Amino acid sequence: MNFDYKRILYINLEEQTFEFKIHEDLWKYVGGIAVSYKLVMDNYLDNPMVLTCGPLSGFFPYISKSSFLYLDNGKVIEKYGGGNIAMNMNLASIDGIVILGTPSDFVKVTVYDKEVIFTKENEKEFDKTIYDFVLKKHALNSLNYFSFRNNESETINIEGGFGIKIETSRSIDLSDFYDYENLYNSFLNQYKELTVEPRNNPSCAGCPMGCDNSGKGEDDLNIAILPRCLISCGYAEEIYKNIPNVYAALNSVGYRYHHSHLENLPKLVGEIRANLAKRNS
Repeated sequence: MNFDYKRILYINLEEQTFEFKIHEDLWKYVGGIAVSYKLVMDNYLDNPMVLTCGPLSGFFPYISKSSFLYLDNGKVIEKYGGGNIAMNMNLASIDGIVILGTPSDFVKVTVYDKEVIFTKENEKEFDKTIYDFVLKKHALNSLNYFSFRNNESETINIEGGFGIKIETSRSIDLSDFYDYENLYNSFLNQYKELTVEPRNNPSCAGCPMGCDNSGKGEDDLNIAILPRCLISCGYAEEIYKNIPNVYAALNSVGYRYHHSHLENLPKLVGEIRANLAKRNS
């Protein structure tokens, strides 16, 4: 676990190179959308695409979304989707992935512990592979059922495609499992606070609901900053915008954030958004 820093994977799709970097300055941003915006700002001139998880991804229910940010003519576009990518990133101790360059063909990116392997594939092979995250030919595509799109007309300018698959064998290691288990069950029992009903659809990792919206993107939801930093399901906002809840959850798995860190997140994100808007004006 990354308790006082963020571990970021940088991938260059054109050069097929990678680098893991440790960012102590990102710790105060907690995760998710705040880390995403800071990484976009820091790499703005390289036209990055940024994928992030949250520090509780895979640990607690209803908190398995990931954020995907990219630039469209200098404007930041926010997307949110489900599936397994956030949990797998967190288990692999990867807080964010900065993707540079765009491939003209189809590339499979397999992430192991400290290694990244690039494999060129034809389109037919590419389409048969199961990825944690996939982007293909002018459209932000879904991972089988799960998607970052809200409608079929949403596009992104990329000629080929790339898919990211994260292989990890790490398990959750907790110093106080009893405290964690009690919190986990209390969150699970707050299912009535979700703004969706349980269904029989596929669920995001760590969610038992299988709601009618599990396969859709969430960028059309106006969600508070704290849940977007974790990154919770937008329909669980009432649970994860509660600072005492989040403070207890973070501490139960070893993060030593204080209330002031969580309270300061909207200001941090607001400042970065303002700076990015000035760059694009």
